Amino acid sequence: MKDIALTVSGKRYEINLEDDFADFVNKNLQESGINLHTDNTPDKLLKAYLKLAKQTNAYEDEVELLIKTFDNF
Repeated sequence: MKDIALTVSGKRYEINLEDDFADFVNKNLQESGINLHTDNTPDKLLKAYLKLAKQTNAYEDEVELLIKTFDNF
């Protein structure tokens, strides 16, 4: 288990996640412009969430297309 910590509007949040998931979250936050060592604004966190939500939606669409494709065989 690993701790992930970030500060938003002066409040520090710490969460404990499984190692692989913590690495994924850490990488995703950093790629989205979230700094884990300084204060972040709420809009940066919202933008990071929306970026990940868009990516997840695209993956779901791809999975549905693959299922439909396999169903036709």
